[in-house]
Order: sequence, then C-alpha cells, then structure tokens
Amino acid sequence: MISNIKLILIFSLLAVALNAQEENRYSNQYSENPETVFFNAEIYYPVSLGSSVYSNYKFDPGYALDFNWFFKPKFTLGARVAVHRIYPENISATGNFQRGTFHLLGADFGYYKPINKEWNLHYKSGIGIISNVYTAAEDKFSEDGGKLWLSAEIARRLDKTFGIFLKTGIDYDFTNIETSAARDSYFNNNFLFTIGIGLRFNFQNPGG
Repeated sequence: MISNIKLILIFSLLAVALNAQEENRYSNQYSENPETVFFNAEIYYPVSLGSSVYSNYKFDPGYALDFNWFFKPKFTLGARVAVHRIYPENISATGNFQRGTFHLLGADFGYYKPINKEWNLHYKSGIGIISNVYTAAEDKFSEDGGKLWLSAEIARRLDKTFGIFLKTGIDYDFTNIETSAARDSYFNNNFLFTIGIGLRFNFQNPGG
C-alpha cells in the first residue's frame, strides 16, 4: 500500500514538473520572445466623428501597410502608409471639388500582449504626415497636415508565418487651411473612427 502511494506521488510530481516545463517553454516562445518583425496588410473603413468638414464626406474603404519591429520583447516600433478616397456630399459645406485622395506616412509605438499560442493583442499610438489631394473639374490642389492616432487590434495566428487581425482606432487629422476664425476648427480639426481587417505576415518567429 505504501509502495503504491509512493508510486502515485512520484508520477504526480513528474506530471507537475513536465507541465511546468511545458508552460515555461510556451511562455518563453510566445510571450518573452515573439516574432522579430511582422507586416500588416489592411483594408479599413473610416467614419467621421463630430461635425467637422469630414462629416460632409462620403468615405471609400482605405488601404494600409504596417511594418512592426520588436525592439523589446513586448514593445514595437513601426511605420505605416495608408490611402483612402473621399467624395463631397454637400459642396456648399466642403468646397467645390469632385473627390479627394488622402495619403498618410507615419510612425508608431506599440505594446504587444500575447493571450495564448494563437491569439494576441497589439495597442499602438502614432504620428504622421498627411497629404490630401483634391480633384476639381479643371484643377487639382492639395492640403498638407498631420495625424495622430490610437489603435487596438486582436490577431489570430494561423501558423508560424500567417495570421489575421481585426482592428479599431481613433484618428485626429489636423491641417492649416486658411479660413475664417469661425470656421477654423471646422476645416482644420477632424476626428475619425476606423475599423479594419487584414492579413499579418510574421517573420523570424521563435522556433521557426
């Protein structure tokens, strides 16, 4: 009887030790040492917030590419390029043009949080420059400015290289369009809510 109890205790201790070793390996692989770099290819849809000039635009879906580099195990530095088109719905409130194409080039800082082997979260804040190009019937002109943004994405790893993600964010666009003091905020301070979906490409994965 005592021998049986000893065998049970030995097997139990071995099972606990093996489980702890596996959890430690798992944690090191996916939490302390995530992939070195990854890219996001995203389709996103912007929605105007507030009553600025953006509220009188119809937005097409936008396209973006993100580069993310882990300079620390859970922290990223990255770059983002994005483009989307807009169309005026009321030219008396927006100015007389046919369409606009908005471009972004920016950089961001992120915090990466693994949930488990398949799922992870990525929170980012960024700053960039924007160039808004407007096309009228017989003319083309542009307005330059800046953008600040906050975003959060949840991603699912499909294998060591590919994943999918869902993303939401808040953008603040600021320009320096010359207008009256009463209309300055209307034209130059604009907020967007964005929701996006896309593919993630992981490189230099741990153990890969």
